[in-house]
Amino acid sequence: MTGKSPAELAALNECPIDPGGYFVANGTEKVILIQEQLSKNRIIVEADKKGTIGCSVTSSTAERKSRTNIVTKGNKFCLKHNALSEDVPVVVVFKAMGIECEQEIVQLVGCEDDVISTFAPSLEECHKLHIYSQLQVVHLTHL
Repeated sequence: MTGKSPAELAALNECPIDPGGYFVANGTEKVILIQEQLSKNRIIVEADKKGTIGCSVTSSTAERKSRTNIVTKGNKFCLKHNALSEDVPVVVVFKAMGIECEQEIVQLVGCEDDVISTFAPSLEECHKLHIYSQLQVVHLTHL
């Protein structure tokens, strides 16, 4: 049926808007079911019904699978991970990875005015927690 026009499909008693995916074998109708799987090791950015933007990644190796989400708590961004008992402020995660300079963090996140103003409370939270270096994060949080 591939390549047939709607009129040709109708002439063959086929519905032109039917997506297909089934056939008859030995007098029994068989169906091909489509199974959707999220991409592994790719960042997925999406908006929920309220318009809140979030992102997630399902990481996969031969040994294990994990899911990481960036969520908003109040007006701050946090990292949620199945291996962590609590959500971690995202700027603390940057510091834990060795990116200690706020300017470098902003350059990685985005330098546009609206991005900076949205991200500023997350930067301020790190100062309120008195976390300025990778070493402090390791000692305070045991990451």
